Parts: sequence; C-alpha cells; structure tokens
Amino acid sequence: MKQFKKFAIPYFVWLIILVVLPILIMFILTFMQSKGMDFRQATISIDSYQRLSDVSLYKALWNSIKVAFFTVIICILLGYPVAYIISFSKVKNKMLFLLLLILPMWCNSMLRIISWYKLFRSDILSGLNALGTTPAVIFVTVTTYLPFMIFPIYTVLEKLDRSLIEASSDLGVPGWKTFFKVTLPLSMGGVSSGVIMVFLPAATGFAISATIGQGNVQLIGNVLQSVFEKNNFNFGSLLSILVSIAIILCILVFRKLQRKGGDK
Repeated sequence: MKQFKKFAIPYFVWLIILVVLPILIMFILTFMQSKGMDFRQATISIDSYQRLSDVSLYKALWNSIKVAFFTVIICILLGYPVAYIISFSKVKNKMLFLLLLILPMWCNSMLRIISWYKLFRSDILSGLNALGTTPAVIFVTVTTYLPFMIFPIYTVLEKLDRSLIEASSDLGVPGWKTFFKVTLPLSMGGVSSGVIMVFLPAATGFAISATIGQGNVQLIGNVLQSVFEKNNFNFGSLLSILVSIAIILCILVFRKLQRKGGDK
C-alpha cells in the first residue's frame, strides 16, 4: 500500500488549496475590519466578535433549530412508512416507485419553492394565510427534503436479513413486536443518515424561509445571506466558521449515537 501513497499527494494539495487555505483566510478576516473586498485599508478589530451579542442572531438560530427539528420528525413519520412499504412490497419493479420520488428533485429547487409560493398565493390556498408563517416554511422544507429521508432508510431495509424476521415469526412473535424489536433497531443506521441529510440543509438553508417565510421567519442562513449582501465579509466569515463548526459537531454527535445504537 505504501507505493500508492504518492497518488494521494494531488488530493492533499487540492485539499489545502480549496479547503484549508480558504478557512485560514476566513479566520484572519474575523479579526479585521474592512470595506467589502477592499483590504488595503483594513484594520485589526474584534468588532465581528462583539456583534455575536446581537439577540437577533440567537433568535435566528432558534428558528433554524425549530424548523429543522420539526422537519426531521415529519420526514421520519412520513418517510419511514414509505421506505418500509416499498422495501417489503412484492412489486418486482421497485425502482419505478423510487424514480417517482426522484423526479421532483430533477427540477431546480428554487423552481419548486416558487411553485409553492404561487400555490399559497392562489385562490385555492390564499385563504389559509400561510405565507410568512413557520408552519408554511416547515411544510415546504419537508416536501423538499423528504426523499433524503426515504432513500437511506430504504437502502438499509432492502439489505436487511429477512431470515431474522422469518425466525421471529416462526417463534410466534407478533408482527408489531417483530417490527419494534428487530426491524426498527436494525434500520436505525438509515434513520440516522436520513436525519443528518435532512437536518443540516433544513437548518442552514435560506431560500425557503426567504420566499415562503416572506422575511417573517429568519433562519441563520438568512442572516448569513444578509451579512454578505452588505459586503461585511468579516462578520460573514465569522458566522460561516461558527456554522461550519456546528455542522461538524452535529455530524459527530449523530455518528456517535449511530455507533452506540449499532453496539446494542
């Protein structure tokens, strides 16, 4: 294996150029005060860190966690049964059902969001006054990321050893008990992957909350968008680093929980 290590050198070079170096530049920018991209008269400042005391940031963070949490719960409640039914169905061409789930994702996500916006403003749904509310943002977020919950669960269920379920049935265990004692625990790896794939984009996105939320539902992604639109790259860099750290911590926590679940 040692003779193949040299083939990894280009990878590490690009990793440094495209990942490490930009993060280092962003970290340096957090200790500076500049006007947009003009760094010729930039000065050393901790103004970006002082702005972390802004209450609106924590309100946006709370909104992000709330929207992402309810999105994940609803996606699990809807996605698991769909994945289970497709996996255990007797239909030969299961890929056709999966294709139907993929088809909406072939359209541009912004196009789908605007479509929901038009529907909420139509004569049919305008009476609900849903635009600009958190439930509407959660609803559209669920419709956007639901396939990301279904596919990991389906993949795990499809690879599940059916003999374990048959053995449980032969021993006279009721079907519902077999599900909770055998099927569900063994499929938690897919659920954990789905949670990561849904929670992170739901918490950090800005397009849905900006379009459907009408500015009334501010997420951390909207704050980042606003900061960069104002050419405040210093504070924007700090927020970007903090969000990246939060994402990495979430992934590590989910993986640890997944491993603990697997050990059981």
